[in-house]
Amino acid sequence: MNEIRAFIAIEIDPACKQQISGLIERLKKSDVDVKWVKETQMHLTLKFLGNVKQDKVPEISAALKDIASKTLSFQIAFSDISTFPGLSRPRVIWLGMDKGAENLKELAGYIADGMEKLGLKKEGRDYKAHLTLGRVRSQKNIRELTKLIGETDFKPPVGIKINKFILFQSILTSKGPVYTLLQEFPLLKK
Repeated sequence: MNEIRAFIAIEIDPACKQQISGLIERLKKSDVDVKWVKETQMHLTLKFLGNVKQDKVPEISAALKDIASKTLSFQIAFSDISTFPGLSRPRVIWLGMDKGAENLKELAGYIADGMEKLGLKKEGRDYKAHLTLGRVRSQKNIRELTKLIGETDFKPPVGIKINKFILFQSILTSKGPVYTLLQEFPLLKK
């Protein structure tokens, strides 16, 4: 049976993506060994599904449509730059958020519960609202990067409206993943 690699996410508007790309360009000045996220691939992941049977996609879509029909649209605002697991040995560089973080966590929880009912496992950790900027490949110039993170003041646009989430297919290629929109799920208008 055919399988697809899929995830559920929120797309970031183009103007915000452009600003975040500018931030990444500033962080690149540290000459750190990081695989940076391309502007075209920036998104807020709500749930990574992994490999799912293609014939299960309609069932997943129906559950997501039901969740979206009960969820009000909301706004988010990005805040600080940070790293997982911490600044001393970062593996992932990310952009946090203050406004809307609880809304995203709640939505991700509904989606996790809905997908669990379909036999897709929940993650073993709490959802942390963030946008991945890059993944550290080695510790080369990490001090310069952490210093730059501490000195960088990122002022993203205030109040980005979130009015839908998307089911994506992810195809891994030698040039990186390619994301294909499978279905959009509009939220209730506030």
